[in-house]
Amino acid sequence: MSKPFRTPTAIAAALLLASLNTQAQEASKDADKTLERVVVTGSNIKRTLSETSQPLQLISRDEIKASGALTVGEVLGNLTGNDRGALSDLGGANSWASGASGISLRNLGLGGTLTLLNGRRLSSYGFADGLQLNFTNIDAIPANLIERVEILKDGASAIYGSDAIGGVINIITSKDFTGVALNVSAQQSLRRSFLAKDKSGSVTVGHGNLDSEGYNVYGHLELYKRGSYKDSEVRPLLPGWYTDENPGRLQKSSGSFPGNYSGIDPATGKTFTTAAPGCAAENLVGGVCLYDYWKDSDARPATERVTGMLGGRLKLGSDLTAFTELQFADIKAKYHTAAPRSQAAGFTQTWYDSLKGELQSWSYPALPVGHPNNPYSFPVTLAYRFIDNPEMFKNVGASTDHRFVLGIEGMLGGWDINTAIGTMGSRATQRQRLYLDRFGYTEAVLSGEYKFGQSNPQSVLDKMFPEMGSTGRYRQQFADFKGSREIATLPGGPLMLAVGAELRHEEFSHRSMDNILQARIVGFSGVAIEGKRDMAAVFTELAAPITKQLEATLALRGDKVFDGFGAVTPKASLVFRPFQALMLRGTVTQGFRAPSLPETGNGGASWFNSSIVDPKRCATARALRDALKTGNAADQIEASLAFNAGCAAGFPSAVTPNHELKPERSSNATMGVVLQLASNVSASIDYYSIKRRNEIGVPDIAQILEAEDQSPDLVPRDPVSAQDKLWSQRAKELTGKDIGFAAGPIRTMRLQYRNLYKTKVSGFDIDLRSKWNLGDWGKLDAGLEANIQSKLLYWDLNANAYRINRVGYNGVPRERLVLKANWARGDWKLGTRTYFSGSTKLAWDENDDDWYQASGCAERKEPDSHCRIASWTSTDLWLQYTGIKRWTLSANLSNAFNEQPAVYRRATSTLPGLNDRVLKLSAEVKF
Repeated sequence: MSKPFRTPTAIAAALLLASLNTQAQEASKDADKTLERVVVTGSNIKRTLSETSQPLQLISRDEIKASGALTVGEVLGNLTGNDRGALSDLGGANSWASGASGISLRNLGLGGTLTLLNGRRLSSYGFADGLQLNFTNIDAIPANLIERVEILKDGASAIYGSDAIGGVINIITSKDFTGVALNVSAQQSLRRSFLAKDKSGSVTVGHGNLDSEGYNVYGHLELYKRGSYKDSEVRPLLPGWYTDENPGRLQKSSGSFPGNYSGIDPATGKTFTTAAPGCAAENLVGGVCLYDYWKDSDARPATERVTGMLGGRLKLGSDLTAFTELQFADIKAKYHTAAPRSQAAGFTQTWYDSLKGELQSWSYPALPVGHPNNPYSFPVTLAYRFIDNPEMFKNVGASTDHRFVLGIEGMLGGWDINTAIGTMGSRATQRQRLYLDRFGYTEAVLSGEYKFGQSNPQSVLDKMFPEMGSTGRYRQQFADFKGSREIATLPGGPLMLAVGAELRHEEFSHRSMDNILQARIVGFSGVAIEGKRDMAAVFTELAAPITKQLEATLALRGDKVFDGFGAVTPKASLVFRPFQALMLRGTVTQGFRAPSLPETGNGGASWFNSSIVDPKRCATARALRDALKTGNAADQIEASLAFNAGCAAGFPSAVTPNHELKPERSSNATMGVVLQLASNVSASIDYYSIKRRNEIGVPDIAQILEAEDQSPDLVPRDPVSAQDKLWSQRAKELTGKDIGFAAGPIRTMRLQYRNLYKTKVSGFDIDLRSKWNLGDWGKLDAGLEANIQSKLLYWDLNANAYRINRVGYNGVPRERLVLKANWARGDWKLGTRTYFSGSTKLAWDENDDDWYQASGCAERKEPDSHCRIASWTSTDLWLQYTGIKRWTLSANLSNAFNEQPAVYRRATSTLPGLNDRVLKLSAEVKF
């Protein structure tokens, strides 16, 4: 059960009281050090972190170690501003960008967050998320080389250009290294050894001293391996509330080995289902042969990653330094799935033929009279599981990434310059064998070439289930320059000017294999997209300390696609320090996201929608499910299939690019206060507001279906299917009631990208930090980070207005907090981090099924808590020891108090948290 947790206000008050009671204590020595001016994320002018007018979060290397993170995804995953709804390679089995992970701030998606490495862009992944958004694969960044991460919680398109709407994440790695460092880490759950079983290792080698020898070169190589486990392995660990909502997790399938015969007996006119000869006794239930397909599918996919960086710096005289970086990655993720099964004879699948531009359909064949595996005098269905070689049925997502940069920085003619040229790219592949070839499968089945109930040659399996998939590529070449200098003196200090320019060439392609494009693969639509463009940008920035207390910063950037769209984005910020302990700050800016190459290129894509609630069929599907549940074991299985036919429907969609798209635009504003409550305690509270418009997308499927009667041409349907009628017939046999679909299944939807939507986001960021010198007892750092969301409004095309505030609904908690403390004394360090996520409604939004709304619980006379997801708290502990020369030993205990996941009373394919406590051990040695 979830435990009560104090509100952000209560925690803040407690820390403030503690600070006021100890103001007389000795200030941290760190506060007395001279602060170095560096280029801070969100500006092209060097300044200290304390001078920034924008909310900026810093994650140091020590904090990364304290968090126990093995990967960049884990480092960023617990950011309070991260909406956790972004792409993750853990769920990539059904993703168009399998094998990759992204980051999303402020609930604005992957396209609203810019990720940088050492202040410059990274390559986009070889595939686009959802076939639409180019994004950075954060899994390709080596975690053990990170020196710090800067998170700008404000728009910054006036500095960086496209994508910097919701924020900027700048991952900064070590610039030089001398010696050798080896690091190994391993973790696993203390509940079951196979849970959370991950390991990583790295080696860093460097030579040269930039100050004394004039050069430094280094290399870093990092390996990461994530252990996998099957759905059947975790089944005994699933809580009862989860299996109540997801009974399929406990069920076996009638698509089995050696299978089940079914059909309509012409002599009686009644349906029948009976096991084929040879079914193992333990799998025979009520005369039906069942198969546990959960033993084949991965609950957690395996991943292997090789990431690294090579770098060097060379002094060119006293004022200039040449630098170079080569970042690279090789990643492979494997998603094992259940072996495919045959469906009922006549069961039809429809998909889009990308080459011909038309729909294709195919129906599962019946075993004809006289077939070696048909013992009847009439055609029958054999519900069969193809388990000849279960290992072949997997989705493999693989990618290689690189980024090479060569540049010069330093002082030249009074200008502080930084200029570079570079190239980067990503190649991604996705390969699987789960889907069948409509010609090869039909021929092998009807001819008897495939021997049911036996082990067949791999050549026959390859004919029926050929390798299929896609290949994607992204390439970029760039050149940039920026410089800053003092141009005048104002009462508050030097007036600083920065100017710069950038040239960029991009190419993207995503193409399915020929057997998909030729519509041979049943139910799997193809992708054939390509595009390229050249972009140029110029930008300037002015930092004006008007007085000692007041500083203004102005920035302006213009981006232009040759023969295409352009965007001009301004930014203004103000800092006011009426006295030393108080700083008021605010920004007003505009942002933009350039239409991606998949959105504006040539070609098109199609996909299969799943788990769609069909308003014209869901009520009937639910009634059929309830009726079939009263039958035998086979009926129980059919009950779930009947429900899915209306309440979790699937159908193909096709989308084409649009050359006339405009950039997405945003208006951003922040306003905050920074308080120095004591010499060792500071606090900041910042309000943010983002209004994004011209959002690119296609009409929402749920909204199209909601307004189907007004635009029926957008929702072509097939007639009521033979399978629909079989369910209705069996339901009448069981209950005597006529339960039949009034509308047939959806055939397809054809769409084009357009500028359609708007989003409003607002909320508060809170940051409390304190440093305590405890004398002989060491030093203590403590702090609180919080995000309080106020509004998340999405545009409703049908109503031509914003929908209800989504904050507080499923997936959008109002509060997210991180409370942390670190104590150090001598060779020992001890830390704790507590994460909190607020309670939400069970419903996704106001249009979700009434069953999950509070009104649904009231109607069923269930407690209101059954239609809510409780808040969740988890605490991690960290211990580090450096008492052995050259060695650093550490241990992390995640979820130390064994907090259980919140009860989630609705069907979902996502497993609840099962790890309980996770122990990670690490060792690092330096020479």
